[in-house]
Amino acid sequence: MRIKYNILSLFILSIMASSCMDSFLDKSPYGSLNEQNFPNTEAEVFQVLTACYSWYAQEAPELDVNLFEFGDVASDDSYKGGESDNDRPFSNDVAYFRAVSNNQLVENFWLRSYEGIYRCNQVIARIPQITFSDEDLKKRYIAEARFLRSYFYFNLVRVYGAIPLIDRPVVYPKDDVIFPRSPESEIHLFLRKELNELALDLPQKNQIDINRDWGRTTQHGALAYLARVELYFGKFQQAKEAAWNVINSGQYGLEPQFGDLFFKPKYISEESVLEVLNTDTDGKGDASIIPTYCRSRGCGGWGFNCPTQDLVNEFEDGDPRILYTITETDDLFLRRDGTPEKQNHTGYASGDGYHSRKVFLPETRRSSRSEMEINFKIVRYADVLLMYAEAVLEGDNNLSEACKYINLVRDRARSTYKFDAEAFGTTAEEKTASRMRKVSDASLTVLQANNTQQVRDALRKERRVELAMENLRFYDLKRWGADYAKQRIETAKGFVIPGNYQQKLSAFPIPQRDIDRSGGAITQNEGW
Repeated sequence: MRIKYNILSLFILSIMASSCMDSFLDKSPYGSLNEQNFPNTEAEVFQVLTACYSWYAQEAPELDVNLFEFGDVASDDSYKGGESDNDRPFSNDVAYFRAVSNNQLVENFWLRSYEGIYRCNQVIARIPQITFSDEDLKKRYIAEARFLRSYFYFNLVRVYGAIPLIDRPVVYPKDDVIFPRSPESEIHLFLRKELNELALDLPQKNQIDINRDWGRTTQHGALAYLARVELYFGKFQQAKEAAWNVINSGQYGLEPQFGDLFFKPKYISEESVLEVLNTDTDGKGDASIIPTYCRSRGCGGWGFNCPTQDLVNEFEDGDPRILYTITETDDLFLRRDGTPEKQNHTGYASGDGYHSRKVFLPETRRSSRSEMEINFKIVRYADVLLMYAEAVLEGDNNLSEACKYINLVRDRARSTYKFDAEAFGTTAEEKTASRMRKVSDASLTVLQANNTQQVRDALRKERRVELAMENLRFYDLKRWGADYAKQRIETAKGFVIPGNYQQKLSAFPIPQRDIDRSGGAITQNEGW
């Protein structure tokens, strides 16, 4: 049975969640269950591991939303959106780099991420004491928990810089537990060691039962994530090796049609290296709020995460990926009753009139609830190809090799249909007419290896248009340098980052409540 990202029982909640959330700190575990005697069997370990996956699947309160607010809204790719500036104002404060240390977004992302780490640490600590019928399965469970912990830590270090590194199951944050911040270099080495080691105990994609285990971490999923970690820290040789391991496995490929990556939430794509499943289980949860969060207010959504004109302008003439990146007013999509639903993106206090197409669900795919079925590809193969291209460019100055792998991604874009397959209509002509954005017959050029700066500029442009609105952009800008990030963000949004922009772009503020709890062991980031 395919793994479900839900918390499987009340006693798991009593142990995991009540130990982590401030509002639950005074509650006791149900019955006699506690951290010393649960989990105690192989089956119980699977249940608690599933609770770890539930946090990875972004079921923690607003953790999924926060990922897009930091990754997209803080970048040059999107505005906050919403009804007005007073609709989630703390998100705007992050986007314009004026957040304070009690900012709701800053506090929530820190807390929820450490809750996920606590869950993983609990599994990692308990499993060695439990008898398994299969030692390889035991190693796999530990490796999965270690991967999920690494995922949470990488999210944290990209947002806050130096952070407390906790590798044992203690409740954090909590008043009587004090952990100072570990420098980013230490977090990096921890992640490198973890991901290299745990990958050895994970099955490869071709060794799992796809129908049962799709969505669980695999060996090459961990290595792809390692490539992302190494690239973020500027370690090009290590990033190249990790990305090449994924490419050389021969188990992944580009989806022939770019749009199919986002049209089919249950579709098992050869391009998916790491994927989060969100399935609406009989209306009881396990689905995602993101499609509602990002859909236009005029069509029943909340109207957040609105792409900028600057992003739209980045697409070359004839690039069909623009159709699958944005929607705009008067676009037509199919309703269940066979009539068209016209998009309405008007009435916003700010923004350029766009919404994300990648998480847009036509009415035929929406549930009656705010949460909906949609999968998120944490790492897809196109990203692996571009990471490899960047690593060989910046590490080896191998222009021809970099261009080869950038062109693989451009080749797929070149062969993608120039109409939206989910737009209203039954023919290509009708579907083309149903989208306001028309893609010309121009063909994307083949990138030539002329000089390093030209290839670097082309690579950065390709990452932006290929991976737009997938909550990666801000971290790309960060690793390409504060001056580069400042110029791109300020140009796109028409403001000046206040204060010392290098400090503001390096890390967001540490929550004040955690500084206070630590008695000064945790210090604030400079510039905040």
